[in-house]
Amino acid sequence: MGLKVEMTDYNVMKDLTFDSRDEFSRRPIAEKIIKLLDSNIDVSPLIIDGKWGTGKTEFCFKLKNLIEDDESNNYKVGYVNAFQADHANEPLLALIAEVAGFYGEKDDKRKNFIKDAIPYLRLVSGIGLKAGLGFAFGRYAADIPDALTDGFDEIKDGSKSLIDQSLESMIKDQVEAEKNLSTLRNALTDIASTKPVVLLIDELDRCRPDFAIMMLETIKHVFDVDNVQILLVTNAEQLKATIKHSYGSETDSHSYLYKFFKYQISLPTTAKNDNNEPQDNNIIYFRKVIQDSRVIPQEFKDNEYIYETSRFLNLSKLSLRNIEQIVRCVETLVVFEDKERSQSPAVEQILIVLLSFIYKIDNGLLNEIIKKEVDASKLYGFISASTFKLPQHYNENNVISVRELIIIVFNRYLTSDHLTLPSEHWTNRDAVMTLRKNLDNYELKDSVNNIIGMDFQYSSIHEYIDHTVNNLMFFDIVK
Repeated sequence: MGLKVEMTDYNVMKDLTFDSRDEFSRRPIAEKIIKLLDSNIDVSPLIIDGKWGTGKTEFCFKLKNLIEDDESNNYKVGYVNAFQADHANEPLLALIAEVAGFYGEKDDKRKNFIKDAIPYLRLVSGIGLKAGLGFAFGRYAADIPDALTDGFDEIKDGSKSLIDQSLESMIKDQVEAEKNLSTLRNALTDIASTKPVVLLIDELDRCRPDFAIMMLETIKHVFDVDNVQILLVTNAEQLKATIKHSYGSETDSHSYLYKFFKYQISLPTTAKNDNNEPQDNNIIYFRKVIQDSRVIPQEFKDNEYIYETSRFLNLSKLSLRNIEQIVRCVETLVVFEDKERSQSPAVEQILIVLLSFIYKIDNGLLNEIIKKEVDASKLYGFISASTFKLPQHYNENNVISVRELIIIVFNRYLTSDHLTLPSEHWTNRDAVMTLRKNLDNYELKDSVNNIIGMDFQYSSIHEYIDHTVNNLMFFDIVK
């Protein structure tokens, strides 16, 4: 499947559009943002807020491509990865590099813009500017437009005087600070006068606290000009934590943050399913990643029980990357499978999925399963279940659910028996027949007594659980 766990593949994401995939139905959100940008409402700077791992970066690139594909506007759209720019320790460099990159090497607007930017850059960056320029225009050149990297020599030549400047010129720069800032802002206004600029700033929530604050201040004081609109794609709560880290726990981080921003749009964590019902994005994404896998066989993918399993687990605290890790876990277990020993494929696939989620989410519960000493409340809590009583009479329209199946299968792992068959002969017979018919729907071939623990003999499905857990302990998926 080739899923990236440790880092985001920006080269793949930069070409994504809502037409290529939109599993979370976010295109309408992007279209509304564009309407705000097109309106006379002053919306910039605007925060597009999303929790970690909710697909903010992918949304950012899709929004960028949607704006550029709209022939009715005339925007120049830039993307700045704040986390990469963090290494240069100067947010202004990254922002100016992106704006300058909109224009060709011989374009007078570009030349004048760089010329007007250098005095202010010299002021705020000191003698470290040359190294900073080397990073901003060279080290991550793949992440900025070719037009800018082609003109690197010209930019570098313009900064040579910086290294040789005297203490006297540094003092003069301090005196000229406001003048330089005004000149830079005028240059920004001029460069955006014919083609309005939209800058998407991503990954700020991953930056060092001091750099994140510097970026906010730069946006406020330098880029608050006509026809330049800033969209900050970030985790607002993390930014608030960053502000408290920088200014102290007593700081009103909410008020501080929103003095910079006029609008906030939050990416929802749910989307409508095929039945037009709201469903957690993680559940939707789990199905997608399973379906996209090159390792998981089609009959596994077609087993609707595995998706039902994901629906009753609490996945709200997981990121999309966590879901990818869980599916990687499933893939690994599939590779380790001994198909010749398979007796109840549908149930075995449910167990692969369930144990992969347990492995990722609750190490304590996994250890209890290994020891066969499971606290019932812990298992019930994990699968969001209340008490369950064995059915006494079979009803074709009321088959036990996947969640109830899990309770039945794991009953003999519990420290105290929670499921018992009636002792009276005829009611016992009815209960056994009822349970057998229910289990037959899942093609579970073990005897009822073996499964719920009334018989000493160990069932094949419990041997399968041991087999799967042993395979889980064989490797370590990066968490």
